[in-house]
Amino acid sequence: MTMLFWGSALLLAYAFAGYPLLLVAQVRLARRRGRASVQAADNAWTPKVSVLLAVHNEEAVIERKIRNFLQMEYPEDRIDLYVVSDGCTDATETLTERCGSPRVRLLRQTERGGKTRALNRAAAEADGDIFVFTDANAMFRPDCIRRLVERLADPAIGLVSGVSVYVDASGAPSTGGVYRRYEEWIKARESDLFSIVGADGAAYAMRREFYVPLEPEYINDLLHPMQVLLVGGRAVSEPRAVVEEEADDADASVEMCRQTRIMAQSWLICLRMLPVLVREGHWGFAWQMLSHKMLRWATLPLLAVCAASALFLSSRGGAYVAAALAMGAGGLVALAGALGRGGLARTAWLFVVLHLAAVNGLVRLLRGHVFVTWTPRGS
Repeated sequence: MTMLFWGSALLLAYAFAGYPLLLVAQVRLARRRGRASVQAADNAWTPKVSVLLAVHNEEAVIERKIRNFLQMEYPEDRIDLYVVSDGCTDATETLTERCGSPRVRLLRQTERGGKTRALNRAAAEADGDIFVFTDANAMFRPDCIRRLVERLADPAIGLVSGVSVYVDASGAPSTGGVYRRYEEWIKARESDLFSIVGADGAAYAMRREFYVPLEPEYINDLLHPMQVLLVGGRAVSEPRAVVEEEADDADASVEMCRQTRIMAQSWLICLRMLPVLVREGHWGFAWQMLSHKMLRWATLPLLAVCAASALFLSSRGGAYVAAALAMGAGGLVALAGALGRGGLARTAWLFVVLHLAAVNGLVRLLRGHVFVTWTPRGS
């Protein structure tokens, strides 16, 4: 039981603190040896850009998204938006056509085929040198696309990920993004070392020549950085390329379903790609993926083992009692978030939902459930 406690505790400490600290140390060592990445930027470089957007029943936000696109700080004759309707049954298609801009092109996928099939369709039709991927509810800041594209002036970089921030209805930063900011900090360190493990699906840019049509059960933002790495490019993060998403108070059961789908698809990619990355000699990136993704997704089972063993050993006092009390307090804070409390309690509850979905997603995958279609957030 002692080994179970300390083993699970050390794995948790490594996943959330040890791994980020190792990243910082390795980046500093690489800089001393002159191997760290140089963040090249060229704001005079304006290749043709195609923004690819897959939608399903997004009538609530599609007009705002199109207006947002049309206000980008990028030469108008060098950028287009391709909206692929994945079997929309609401007014999304009508509203898209009504915008009246020749730079906004509607493609119809009459039967639902899923987001990945829709993006494959858009990529086949688009004529841009750079593809920018985004979501309907993610609003670019005016310089976002320019910031993404200028990093691609460096020929060694094949993909550039932006950063999402959560805002409330008034546009002020929301506390719901605390965990995401922690993730983005880690991603910035990975960007300086090997490559980022997963792009931000709300805003990332990729060279056209690196795009390979994906299987419908894959999610593009996790797989694309790996594909870029395997063909000799690098995937990096650009913290100045910002998109804003309005925080919502989605029902926990709805969010659980959404995250379960995402996690099942993520497990599928990682389990299939890990042997490929190792075989191709990308040991550093494989270590990042294991540490940042797969080990982190095992958080709740590790917490359960740690808590159970701490309770069993609590008669010995010391660290075991402290650990049991700390995890009990954390559970109560998350429970308060589940009952509707905001702030830290809400963040703790969302943390539980996310990691419970990671377990549920793996179970669903092992049972043979393959996810293809999706339901937009807030639907």
